[in-house]
Amino acid sequence: MKPERHEEEGRRKEEEEARRGDIDPIAEEQIKTRFRKESVCEDYVDSRTGYFVYDSVTSTQTGMTTLGDSTDGLNLCVSRLNLDNYEKNPDGGNGHLPSHPDRSKRLPFNTDNMGARVLKYFKKRLPVIQWTKQYNKEDIVSDAIAGITVGLTVIPQGIAYAIVAGLEPQYGLYSAFMGCFVYCIFGSSKDITIGPTAIMALMTEAHASYGPDYAVLLAFLAGLIILSFGILQLGFLIDFISVPVIAGFTSAAAITIASGQVKSLLGLSIEEKSHLHLGIVDGWIDVFTYIKTTRWEDALLGIICSVLLLSLRSLNRTNWFKTSDNPDEGIQTLFNKLSPTGQKVLSKSVWFVCTARNAVVVVICAMMAGFINPECVDVMDAMKEGNYTGNATCMWTLTGKIKTGLPPLKPPPFSTMSGNSTVPFGEMAQQLGSAIIVIPLIAILESVAIAKAFAGGKPVDASQEMIALGFCNIFGAFVSSMPTTGSFSRTAVNAASGVKSPFGGLFTGGLVILCLAFLIPFCAFIPKATLAAVIITAVIFSVEYEVVMPMWKSKRLDLIPAMTCFLVCLFYELELGILAGVVVQLLFILYHTARPGVHVQIKKVSGSQQEYLYIAPDQGIVFPSVSYVRNLINKAGMRQAGPNVPVVIDCSQINTTDFTAAKGFKAMLSDFSERNTEVYWLDPSPSVAHTLKSIAQGNFKAIFGDIELGEGARGGSLSPVPQVSPATAPLLNRGGQQPADLEKV
Repeated sequence: MKPERHEEEGRRKEEEEARRGDIDPIAEEQIKTRFRKESVCEDYVDSRTGYFVYDSVTSTQTGMTTLGDSTDGLNLCVSRLNLDNYEKNPDGGNGHLPSHPDRSKRLPFNTDNMGARVLKYFKKRLPVIQWTKQYNKEDIVSDAIAGITVGLTVIPQGIAYAIVAGLEPQYGLYSAFMGCFVYCIFGSSKDITIGPTAIMALMTEAHASYGPDYAVLLAFLAGLIILSFGILQLGFLIDFISVPVIAGFTSAAAITIASGQVKSLLGLSIEEKSHLHLGIVDGWIDVFTYIKTTRWEDALLGIICSVLLLSLRSLNRTNWFKTSDNPDEGIQTLFNKLSPTGQKVLSKSVWFVCTARNAVVVVICAMMAGFINPECVDVMDAMKEGNYTGNATCMWTLTGKIKTGLPPLKPPPFSTMSGNSTVPFGEMAQQLGSAIIVIPLIAILESVAIAKAFAGGKPVDASQEMIALGFCNIFGAFVSSMPTTGSFSRTAVNAASGVKSPFGGLFTGGLVILCLAFLIPFCAFIPKATLAAVIITAVIFSVEYEVVMPMWKSKRLDLIPAMTCFLVCLFYELELGILAGVVVQLLFILYHTARPGVHVQIKKVSGSQQEYLYIAPDQGIVFPSVSYVRNLINKAGMRQAGPNVPVVIDCSQINTTDFTAAKGFKAMLSDFSERNTEVYWLDPSPSVAHTLKSIAQGNFKAIFGDIELGEGARGGSLSPVPQVSPATAPLLNRGGQQPADLEKV
């Protein structure tokens, strides 16, 4: 029956019903529609209580049942066309029916209330509009305390991470304030702080060696890619980086960062570096080669700072300064004897010192260096320039002079100078290489993971987080920032400080700007051993050794991509390491796709001796796996099936298939047909049935529901009974026997 005839008869019946009063006249225009065939169905029942057949893959609004009267054995999902609900969905009775006969003349999109939808979109992408409506004075106080606390943490970390990246110390501070400001506008998490991190610094180091312009351009390009991912909602790409690969990457990065700081911790003087290109091996070769140049003053200070930082970290996790009805003997007992005011003051003081331990230790050491050797900074600068003629010595190796003042506001460098020649943008991008893709992925991974960790069970808009992070890096590049992302340690400090909104970042960024404007001369007295201790104690806890045993107990195969990523990152390069881990993981996925599990078993219909060969693949069958599955089914069929033993392929786990697989199954069905063996497909989904039937044609025989023994069949052939059953459709028939109990396949 042609579609035009369907349409004509449908309109005529609807007009007759309207004239009889069976349907409201107002609805008459809304239900006049041209019906479309949406699946492999050949006809539909057009009546008030009839069924409209369509492709159930796109069905989202209506219920389904089973229509068992198709003559070719292919049962299709159907949806009742409820004409009484037209008011609930005036644009289409069940989401698949066009509501107006001239719909094709309408625009491909609905222009109604477009302005409202655009406004709604911008409100969604500007979270600052939402949280400022409930903002109050108490929130400002909480955000100020949290922001200043985070600022005291990020200042020493920023200087330290700039050194890790091979940049001058001020670049760490340049990277620490713009992200805080931008995230206030676009960020959706109140806890996250954006700035320099150890992993971003380490991944920038290889390219910053060509000059700071490369690091700034890398931040800009990374921001563009992250922003594009957010707008296009491509965050699913991060899902291809599995937990084992992430664990291997972060562990290797932490060990690499800590190993790189050993020379500063011991005060070594390394004249010539090793160039074996073996990752951390080069660094340790340099350490042992020049171990005799160790300065005991730097080594002693570095060890003391490390012990102090670790002790303060542990102290912050004890219950010594918390009230309790049953206090432990010792410090907690003494603490509980204090007055409530004294308990509150002491508890807050200990918490602040422990939380801002990096800043406390750095300030103390800088003050010590300034009082003991006030002229040391000038001496070190003169030594670097080679024009120092005195005999003064410094007790500790200091950071040295740092460029004072705010960074200039200028576009990112799309070209740079190398000697007397200009390096164009193309060569700079070529020099950055894979980092242009890898660094954005790692930045997204860190930031989104932190947002989820501190969301408190609430849903996280990953696309919005990517948009915010992208803008942070783009705008940061205008103030000479290196690539930045969310920091887990500073986010934890922010949350523990009682932050109420992203507005706390304004205070953090303001404190960094204050430091750049007025406090930079004092930062020159920070000992390098102290900064090394800050970095080492911050990253050693990123080594995820605790995931090894759970992976060993659950699925040992996951250790392969984890160890691949770990070893390549550790002994070669970080970018190639994470790519190697992802490639190994994808190879496992592809192998699993190409070699699905197939369960083969001889079964009997309940209540009879009728046997059938039951075959159940455990996943979708697509082109890499079709030859394997076809050969396996053929072998099983040749050994165990026959004219009196049909084959039943359970399709309940086959959620997808493709043209190549359908061609392979067509050839398989021909092989079985030559051996007079019937093949039935049990419970195929509409999309799978459509693909297979389109290629196999009449050889494709689908059956649905439970298997039972019915009457009317001859010999060993099986055929679906053409009737509708609400629970099941009788499928297997044997002559001269009564229906037996059902056996669920």
